[in-house]
Amino acid sequence: MPSLRHLLKTILPEAAHPDIVGAYEGIGDIALVTLPDRLLPYRAQIGKTLLASNARLRVAARRRQALGGEFRLGGVEIIAGEPPLSTIHKENGLRFAVDVEKVYFSARLADERLRLARLSEDGERVLVAGSGVAPLPLTLAAHGKAAEVTGIEKNPDAHALALANLRHNRRHSHKVTLYNADCLTLTAAESGPDFGLFNRLIIAMPEIAFAALPHLIDLLEPGGFLHLYVFQDETRPQPAQELAKALAAAGRGIATGGSIAAIRCGHCGRGRFRYCLDVRLG
Repeated sequence: MPSLRHLLKTILPEAAHPDIVGAYEGIGDIALVTLPDRLLPYRAQIGKTLLASNARLRVAARRRQALGGEFRLGGVEIIAGEPPLSTIHKENGLRFAVDVEKVYFSARLADERLRLARLSEDGERVLVAGSGVAPLPLTLAAHGKAAEVTGIEKNPDAHALALANLRHNRRHSHKVTLYNADCLTLTAAESGPDFGLFNRLIIAMPEIAFAALPHLIDLLEPGGFLHLYVFQDETRPQPAQELAKALAAAGRGIATGGSIAAIRCGHCGRGRFRYCLDVRLG
């Protein structure tokens, strides 16, 4: 079948061709696309073509603006098909209830979630800060060796869907405990015996990663592994250098002989990428 870009070129005026978007993100039966302003007058035609290009799609929607704000939401407009904007997304043998209007979810991180799961070691206790609808906690439980996975998520809508996703994936949910809480107000002293220390800490909130780090770092045991997600563009220092400074400020060092690995795991716009910074602490 012809590509989406080719199909759009057959229906849009030639002047619009340089701006044609040939890719979209599929979340369950929803297609999410970002359109430049010059293509907005043609959004209905683009949406109908998108649905016609894939029989599994029910609705096409566009993000109104770049992701941002407290819960990384950008607003969504349906350009073809009918509501609702909730769906069941399947990846890595798991099922996730998602509402793209109310929660942040990226299907493009499926491989990255699997990568982290395969890094986990026997019997580990893992903390995921910014756990969303629980795709990472459940992937860790299903495909990793961790004994316990704890997720913390501030968005109440995401937390409610995460609890539903535990029911959707009962085979693995016994390993997962979820909390509706703000990571920026969480400290080891407040968490008490319910949390204890973790062998692995994942901070999955790129926009506030370095703000959250001081509130969470004391929950990671000596010798534990840290995975910190950040955005990198031309205006930021190198992310590994920034993390090394943040760890020093928090009184934590890198394990002897170790180093920070910067793993690129997503393209987030022109000149902007998502990285996961992996490091073992002393």
